[in-house]
Amino acid sequence: MAEAGRTEQATPKRREEARKKGQVVLSPDVGAVSVLLAALVVATWGWPVLLAHCRSLLVGWLEQIAVSGEVDRVWPLLARSFLDTGRVLAPFALATGLVGVAAVVAQIGFVMHPERLAPELERISPAKGLKRVFSAQWVMSLLKAVLKVAVTLGIGWVVVRRVSAEAAATPGMTVEGILAFTGEGMKELVIALVLALAVLAGLDYLWQRWHHEQDLKMTRHEVRDELKESEGDPHVRMRFRRAHRELAKRRMLSDVQTADVVLTNPTHYAVALRYRADEMGAPRVVAKGAGELAARIKEAARAAGVPIVERRALARALFRAVKVGAEVPPALYRAVAEILAFVYAVRRRTAEATR
Repeated sequence: MAEAGRTEQATPKRREEARKKGQVVLSPDVGAVSVLLAALVVATWGWPVLLAHCRSLLVGWLEQIAVSGEVDRVWPLLARSFLDTGRVLAPFALATGLVGVAAVVAQIGFVMHPERLAPELERISPAKGLKRVFSAQWVMSLLKAVLKVAVTLGIGWVVVRRVSAEAAATPGMTVEGILAFTGEGMKELVIALVLALAVLAGLDYLWQRWHHEQDLKMTRHEVRDELKESEGDPHVRMRFRRAHRELAKRRMLSDVQTADVVLTNPTHYAVALRYRADEMGAPRVVAKGAGELAARIKEAARAAGVPIVERRALARALFRAVKVGAEVPPALYRAVAEILAFVYAVRRRTAEATR
């Protein structure tokens, strides 16, 4: 049962750790009832085959004894008959065994628990043993056992009493009729018992599942600790993100020196553009920033000799619409082309004047 304070649902990590330790939802009653149902179906289908086989075996024994007249030949015949019967019963036993395994696998899947094979010293502790005996789980197991016995006896009593009343009402039955009537009564009794046990097994599975969920519940502190272990301390993550942003800013500021022009707002925004016809389909934003970062971009542009042009509307539009490293959208091609043409013309005139 969940301890006080365990109010949070188990995390996937907690569930996986519990599964590795063998803490899974498993109802033994589901497996037992599945085997009983499989045995009932197989017996209903194969009983005539088994009876016919036994009849042929008996006829063969009698014929061989009558022909040979030697009683000593009974033992070899008996041994061979056991082998033949085993071959007939093998498919039935295999079918019920496979159903039992499938019922367990359906509940817990394929999982191995090698640590379960290791000896646990606490299991031989008298104190631990008494604690387990008088635990809530033990009480619930006892109640379930009592309920199964009560339901079995109750259904058996009802069916047997009704069948007995019907038999008493028909005293003129032949021996064959009595055998057939008894067989039908037994079949009805077995079906009723199996169906009742199937309902109890379903309820037991739901109980086991609820109990398992309660055992896996966690406190809020455990959830926070697991989150820290899996994702790291929030303060460390915050410092890492801050360092990553600072590194990205430095890289972006170093790219400003490769830009052809920096557009400004003039004080709020700064966007650095670069265009190489043989490398790009359109001009690309290599850096952008607002406030203090915009001032640092303009400072880097001045240090690198990159022209700074004031275009308020265009700078705002580029800052809001284009990410760093992305190309200018077609809607802004013309405005950007005019700026670049102006910058290239100024650069060409400056180069000619210095010759």
